[in-house]
Amino acid sequence: MARYNIALASLLASKAIAAEVSINPSGAIDRSLFSKIPSLVDAATKRFLEVMGVESSGHPVCADPGFNMTMDDNMLKILSTMIGYEDVIAGLQQYQAEGITIGSTTDLACEASDAAVSGAPIEDGKSGDIDFPHGSIKAIATGGERSVCDATYGLKITGTPDGIGAYLADDKTVRVIVQSEGYGPLRIESYDWPVNGGLATFGGSHIQYVDYDRSLFSSYMGTTDMPASDMVVGMGDMIERVVNLKGELVGKRNGESDTAVGAHYGNTDANGKYTMWKMPKEADWFLQSLCSAHLEQKHQWGEGIGLEDNMFITNEEWANFALDQEFVGQSAHALDLESKTLYAVGAFTNGGFEKNVEINPQSEDYVMFVSVSTSLQIAISGYNGAFDNGDVLPDVDIYPDHITDLRNEVYGPRTDGKNYTWPKNIVPYRIYVGIKGKLEDGSDAPADDFLARNGLKYGQIYGFAVDMNDNTTAPYDLWRDAFHKTADNGDKVEGKWIPQQWRWNGEVKNFQHDGAWDYQNKPPNTGDGSGMEGYQWWTSKGPDAAGCKTEHNSPDPRPGQTAFVQTSTCGYFGHLYVKNVAETLAAANGDLPAMFDGDYFVYQGETDVTQQVMLGGKGQHTEGRNATMNWDKDGIKNGGKATFEDIDGFEVMEDNGKLYAIIQEDSGSKLGERAMISSALEHEADGEDLTYYFVAMSGGDDNSRMVAGVGIPKGVACHDGESYVSGAHEFSGAFDTSGLIRKDESGSFVMKASDTGLVKRQQDRLVSINEKNILMTLQTGKYACGVIGAFATDRGGQWLVFKPEIPV
Repeated sequence: MARYNIALASLLASKAIAAEVSINPSGAIDRSLFSKIPSLVDAATKRFLEVMGVESSGHPVCADPGFNMTMDDNMLKILSTMIGYEDVIAGLQQYQAEGITIGSTTDLACEASDAAVSGAPIEDGKSGDIDFPHGSIKAIATGGERSVCDATYGLKITGTPDGIGAYLADDKTVRVIVQSEGYGPLRIESYDWPVNGGLATFGGSHIQYVDYDRSLFSSYMGTTDMPASDMVVGMGDMIERVVNLKGELVGKRNGESDTAVGAHYGNTDANGKYTMWKMPKEADWFLQSLCSAHLEQKHQWGEGIGLEDNMFITNEEWANFALDQEFVGQSAHALDLESKTLYAVGAFTNGGFEKNVEINPQSEDYVMFVSVSTSLQIAISGYNGAFDNGDVLPDVDIYPDHITDLRNEVYGPRTDGKNYTWPKNIVPYRIYVGIKGKLEDGSDAPADDFLARNGLKYGQIYGFAVDMNDNTTAPYDLWRDAFHKTADNGDKVEGKWIPQQWRWNGEVKNFQHDGAWDYQNKPPNTGDGSGMEGYQWWTSKGPDAAGCKTEHNSPDPRPGQTAFVQTSTCGYFGHLYVKNVAETLAAANGDLPAMFDGDYFVYQGETDVTQQVMLGGKGQHTEGRNATMNWDKDGIKNGGKATFEDIDGFEVMEDNGKLYAIIQEDSGSKLGERAMISSALEHEADGEDLTYYFVAMSGGDDNSRMVAGVGIPKGVACHDGESYVSGAHEFSGAFDTSGLIRKDESGSFVMKASDTGLVKRQQDRLVSINEKNILMTLQTGKYACGVIGAFATDRGGQWLVFKPEIPV
């Protein structure tokens, strides 16, 4: 599809032609009619809710006053010089005719079975089969929808939603935060926005929020007809300030030369020179592929235990850099929810990440022992160096060998005498342990240093290592991928959490100096005479080759557990424990421990799950195929794939000590990507397997709705040659909102906005799995035309609420 001037397109959809400034052919401004509409809509909404028996929190909802887009011939002639102006005009006409305000879209992109099998309608803008077998699903926002809230009128929901979370903005408001997995100029550019008071502009991935009336949100899944737009009370961008790896406010890019101060180092080398494969058309910088994220509330593990601020931990995942340039890499980011400041975090390395989550540090004694300092622990996952260019040059894998050469010049050879190889996916399971209140050198930090206050400046990454010389116990001298080929539920691997050699010191360097390369060396302090000579980092295929990627992880929310569940693109997943944490931290005397003991338990190997998947009569594809199998390109060729494939979205929910997992694949399924919910997790070696309940599917090049070119909202599905699109969809995030909306026996909400995350965890725990309201995100890659393309909102997607109904 033809591109256009993004800024002008955004202006055309803004207040300048909306309620407060309506343009008519004479140029006069008419406010009289539109000023009355919001109050009329509010009154109508109130009457509807009274009929439904639902009470609101007293918020005025964001109501659409409408707009007048009548233009004379001269105005049309002016617009005709803008590339793609027809798309913009068509988009405005669709907004005017259909509304498409935030939450107004009630039709769903996902479906229970292929419409050609179920007999559901195949109609643009309309749902297919939504008779989901194991719960109900409703939309609360859809890519391309527009804000009609006063403060942000005309702002659009960007697509490709991924990481999602929610918290109480105040006692009357549930704020849902979602980041879009945008790729900027490397794929499709979304509209940009200003940061740091206009010092710079950013494109690529966005982080946005929508505020919902808390009372209406709490009853939303119990109503049948109410659209989510009837409970929207606010919307906006979550990123207003951006701070780089050096602690500087990000400023304007100095063209293609060095930006000496204020560079966004995710796009540059260590000197601030822009070195990405492609240049943004209008923005100074872009956030590249904010993949998953996790919303963390302060002190969620106990009084004084955990982060000191509420934050959204996110990360840039992968990148395509110019072939002859150096680069820093991709860092994690911590979004301060209070100040809306995005801080680059260097302490996790700059190898790019999938998802980073806080786990319980068990550190009450440790806090007391070291006064104001305590430990923070974060589980880390991701590619560890996905900076090749194979996906932009078809059929060619081009790795930045010049960076590998630079690594070998300075640091080679490895401890085994070999040269370093590219580090992508040569990485074990990892955790980060940090000490709050410390600068990178371990000295005391000022109280107003956000990252230091939260333990994100002085810390250490620990990798999971196992004895590879012992072939009598698991993993039987097998690397991680090979071990899981035959692993059963309950199989146990004992190991050690050993600190890697690299530690962040605050100095921004190019990637050849990064900690991502450490896992090709033997773990420190495991050499001759150590008694640990057999220990190696437990990577997917060993130190010489890339294997399957560590994908999404999720913290163990149970009290007293320092643990998390980790998935893989090979479809296996299991539970990792950090043992004796309180004792180990106490013995460290306020510094970072030398090692932790650890265990790993398998939940699911890379093994046949077809008998474990319960379809509930749905999950039916064409030609007699069904969703007990995965249907990626290899599955289509070979009659189906019996294992899970590319588990991406993953989150664990607690129901009074029992854990359940939301499982979402990102396999490129040709028939429809799967979302599932597990039975209660257990890893007893009792011969029993988990059960997986099919929730929904979406997309797929060969899916009947995709072949027919229908989309949500109407008109957004692209066809061949129109844009960079794929029929593949992806469920990609989940979050438990139960604690935010749980009520006591009197009908009053239990949690207050001023409460810590501990209260949220406690209230989540008290809501049974079938009563939970679980947020999910759905990316719809083929939806990049219509209002989505016209107003540069990337690709499509929906924010969903899922209420399970499974056997317990």
